[in-house]
Amino acid sequence: MAPGLVGEEKAKKGKLPTDTWWHTIVGTNSREKTGYPTQKPMGVLERIIRASSNPGDLVMDFFAGSGTTGAACLKLGRRFILVDNNHQAIEVMQKRFANEAIEWTKDE
Repeated sequence: MAPGLVGEEKAKKGKLPTDTWWHTIVGTNSREKTGYPTQKPMGVLERIIRASSNPGDLVMDFFAGSGTTGAACLKLGRRFILVDNNHQAIEVMQKRFANEAIEWTKDE
């Protein structure tokens, strides 16, 4: 939500959240930055995953890009499958998950 649209005061009066989400992009010097050109902010993916799944559920992203969906799933206790056919995406994900026990498969 955009700041001020539904603050605490308006929520008490019954104002409901809108269908518009307010979130910043991944900053150029953010610790979150992976270098992938279309990377989505972690906060957006966390919100989507919380709203559409439960802990332990399996989440699948067919256009995984930088792997933010997988990173959010790890943080929120979901299992995940990430798919992408772009070699740059795979390289970014491999670097991003280097310290995680991730099973990788490759289809040629």
